[in-house]
Amino acid sequence: MRGQLEQWKTRATVAWFRLGRKLVKPEFTGAIRKEGRGIRTALIILPEGRNNSRIARYFLKSIYQSGEKEVDFLMDRSLYRAFQDSLPERVKVYEDEDFNWFRIPRQETVERIFDRQYEAVVDMHPAFNLPSAFLTHLSGAPLRVGFASNFSEHFFNVEIDSSKSEFLERSYLAVQKLLNL
Repeated sequence: MRGQLEQWKTRATVAWFRLGRKLVKPEFTGAIRKEGRGIRTALIILPEGRNNSRIARYFLKSIYQSGEKEVDFLMDRSLYRAFQDSLPERVKVYEDEDFNWFRIPRQETVERIFDRQYEAVVDMHPAFNLPSAFLTHLSGAPLRVGFASNFSEHFFNVEIDSSKSEFLERSYLAVQKLLNL
């Protein structure tokens, strides 16, 4: 029942924003080239849930080993607690209280998370997640990346198609290559 309520709230919220023209399909005008320099600053939103912590830990470690990019991470408090001892210093945390009933971020939360400009914001949730997708949209970053889903076209200007048969690790590697991290 709770899952159906969440689905209904997501559909209603997206429809409301589309009617109010707060969500417009982004027009991507850039190009991604093999010889590109990648990005210098990014915010990566890690997926919620402990079952994603192993992949998230690997992703964190692989990005921070290069050390030349300024990458911040955003994660749910429960994921943060799952591996607090091995986190880099550039981690931002959110809780349920940072969102309203429709799972829209409160203004203070948006200001706290986007205390600086990012060239790219990446939503790593494999299934559509309204709070993180909306945060990605609100970032105003030139490159807003997320996984393809029913509503993703309204929030991201680069969509990663991850079929059910692929491993989530491959999708993470695709993001890493895309951003040249």
